[in-house]
Amino acid sequence: MQDKEYIAVLIQSLEKKKEILDKIIAKNKEQKILFTDEGSDPDRLEENMQEKSGLVDQLNELDEGFQQIYNRVKAMLQADKESYKEEIRTMQKLITEITEMSTTIQTQEKRNYDLAGKRFAKVKKGIRKARASNRVASQYYKNMANLNVVDSQYMDKKN
Repeated sequence: MQDKEYIAVLIQSLEKKKEILDKIIAKNKEQKILFTDEGSDPDRLEENMQEKSGLVDQLNELDEGFQQIYNRVKAMLQADKESYKEEIRTMQKLITEITEMSTTIQTQEKRNYDLAGKRFAKVKKGIRKARASNRVASQYYKNMANLNVVDSQYMDKKN
């Protein structure tokens, strides 16, 4: 591959990374809805998390590939900046956009983590309340069952 082709692959890699980050942002928005909606489907939340995990794996692969190619052309880019001025500018612009998107994702992740904590605390409280209700109901039924049992009585016939 020639140097221009390597640089084109770097730019394509950055553009693909940007697309994946867009998808992650959308998944985070969906997660927010799933965490805030009391009636949301837990299976949908799990599916969302698996899809997002797949996207993160794709990002890691892209980053590895980008780094390998960049290591090949780094010296050439630094030595001949003027010849690749436009490509360098394009990559810098994409990297700036990716950095902004990464910041957005970090903010979303923090917010969703907090929402998840609140949601799971509510679920835990509901489970505790249900267990307490079951105990009370069970105790009530035991007590009621004991009312029908009449203890043996002794009658005095001395009159």
